[in-house]
Amino acid sequence: MLLVAVLSSALAATPTHATMESANWQQLTTKSHSVAGEIGVWHAMVAGSDCFRGTAVAKDATPNELLEVVSDIVGAKEWSHAGVTEAQVLATSGNHIEYYQYLDVPGWTMASDRFWFCEADLVRGDTKATFKWDRLVDGGDHKSTWDSVKANHSNAVEPPLNVGGWFFEKKSDGTHISYEICTHPGGTIPVAIQNAATRRTLPDTVGDVIKEAGRRSGR
Repeated sequence: MLLVAVLSSALAATPTHATMESANWQQLTTKSHSVAGEIGVWHAMVAGSDCFRGTAVAKDATPNELLEVVSDIVGAKEWSHAGVTEAQVLATSGNHIEYYQYLDVPGWTMASDRFWFCEADLVRGDTKATFKWDRLVDGGDHKSTWDSVKANHSNAVEPPLNVGGWFFEKKSDGTHISYEICTHPGGTIPVAIQNAATRRTLPDTVGDVIKEAGRRSGR
């Protein structure tokens, strides 16, 4: 009961897009990626939660080209190396989408598979584009689908915190990319291990997007 109380208290004041934007981000390291070049890895504590940011510059891709990749929910099964094995767009309305994805987590993380139901808002533009998501609690309006996923994947865990975004801005040296995520592992895996896994996989997440944007445009 104590663990549940602590977790509930920690999630009571959860990060928001506004608090993430105003957070004091500190750079942890820089990783070299074969396609994306130098990728910065950043950390911030937001509303008591560990949040991470990946930054890079795509020299050729436009903001809208990159946005089309990150908003391709189903296509992530093909272009992402994160391990997305199931994906479904549940609803769309204008620039708002609701979706489900299932992640086959690598064994080295010592974690159970993960899944999430999210809603996202897209902003398209020639110089700026964004994709910002939040968690849909219990699947939101798609609870029957959520129930089915829970039944079919009884050992998988849905992170109780999942908020983040992709930000693309065109500048003189290319499109500047910022990928931000605040999440909580849920389940029994220690937060420190989950944070280590996030830091390790974040550069590949950013690199996958740049690589796929180039492939789609024939570069």
